[in-house]
Amino acid sequence: MEMASDPLLENLTIDRGRIADLIAEGRLDHAAYRARHLADRHADDAGCAADARRVERLVETDLPRDRPVAWAEAFRKALAETDGSPVVTQAVRRYLARGIARSAEGAPGRAATVEGAPVGAYLLDADLPEEAAASLYAALATSPTNGIAALFLANALLRLGRVEEARDNYRRAFRISPLDLSVEQIADDEVRELVELADELEISGDVRIWLPAIGLLEDVLPFSALDPVPGAGFGDGTRAYDLLVAHKGARSHRERTAIRRDLRELAPALFDALLSSRKLDAAPTPTGTA
Repeated sequence: MEMASDPLLENLTIDRGRIADLIAEGRLDHAAYRARHLADRHADDAGCAADARRVERLVETDLPRDRPVAWAEAFRKALAETDGSPVVTQAVRRYLARGIARSAEGAPGRAATVEGAPVGAYLLDADLPEEAAASLYAALATSPTNGIAALFLANALLRLGRVEEARDNYRRAFRISPLDLSVEQIADDEVRELVELADELEISGDVRIWLPAIGLLEDVLPFSALDPVPGAGFGDGTRAYDLLVAHKGARSHRERTAIRRDLRELAPALFDALLSSRKLDAAPTPTGTA
């Protein structure tokens, strides 16, 4: 036997949805009025009271269009508040995240980051992955070596179910700017767990630099020779991946042999693992022309 629906709860859901729509439209005064009216009608519902306070505070807060930092501070406070209804809470967060994006566009120099984080990261925290991805793609177009933007783009693409594209950007992030990133920021469990193989592969130094090579070994991160690695890179981990790139493009037996020798000397356990997993093709028989 089906349970009868509760008209009171249905009406409450509809009312909260309308408040959320008004917030998204930027009609904050109307949203605050409806939220307070709803709280008065449901005086015994703590969530309604919390929603009303939150929207009223949003109306009262002075958020200049050209000050993204002020928007970011308000957004952080909204993230910490969880006592209201999910639909209104999310609407407030999305309003503020979009406000960060708009104010950053209007700020002097069109700020790509706000308080050290890409604008797209705020959009992602507000559960707006499509808008986050668009913002982060734009950030990388103007700053190709922005590893933080690449990492958050990967997280956004993962949220959208675009796993291969996400992992392409995880590799890119840790190729171009590994020391600016935290492994804990990676949303993909398989990618994050690659760090656990460092001891087994006898890797020394900062494991973040080695993630692209370990990811290739484990068939987790796709191979690419196109990442815009700045300058001399970041040490042995960069060098190891550069050797893998060179090996893929080598045209002669002599080249391949020299590259494999260098890779074996640089990271013997990684070399053996790559060889046994057939990530390095066997050195071809000399043709007499190399």
